[in-house]
Amino acid sequence: MVVHELPFPTVWENGVQAGYGGNQEWFSQVFQRTAGCASVTGANLAAYYASRTAESRGLYSGNTERFSKSEYLRVMEEVYRYMTPGPMGFPVAGRFVQKFLQFAGEHGSTFRAHTMFHRCGCEERMTFLKEAIAKGNPVAFLVLRHRAPEMRENNWHWVTITGWIEDADGEQVIVSNCGEREVYPAEMLLENHRGNVLRMVWFSR
Repeated sequence: MVVHELPFPTVWENGVQAGYGGNQEWFSQVFQRTAGCASVTGANLAAYYASRTAESRGLYSGNTERFSKSEYLRVMEEVYRYMTPGPMGFPVAGRFVQKFLQFAGEHGSTFRAHTMFHRCGCEERMTFLKEAIAKGNPVAFLVLRHRAPEMRENNWHWVTITGWIEDADGEQVIVSNCGEREVYPAEMLLENHRGNVLRMVWFSR
């Protein structure tokens, strides 16, 4: 088995691991907890880039050597002001790109977006995310609709792709989802089917 995984933020609270990235359940308001997944993904990107380069340090107003839940939540709340969901949440990938670039720019960082919004096969999607991971970039992944039973709870939802695995059984994708590290078979997650509507984006400096 070969694991290609970014050094993604581990979040701590009182000496105990609280999350692999952020969790929308940490928000204080009910609607935020229901519809704040885009903000969590944006905060995940901000925390990751702030911890990797001095040029992006302004994206995260906390300790990037050891991420605390309270400081992570503060950044989630800040990103939420940019990615405030409407009655249907925040299901527009192009708007996510616009708002993350705005947030980054107003915090001293300039990025370029790389998007995959069109329908395509699993192999093309894997090539896209492998390039992102190889270059040290997480992938914001929007699942608008997915036919797999395993994805029932993840429809109309943003997660963060943090790596991929290759082993004898094929390829798998690692994601941060509501503060949990989850692994899905690539052929299932990225399947090209009319019942699946998927959007992917990563950013580079």
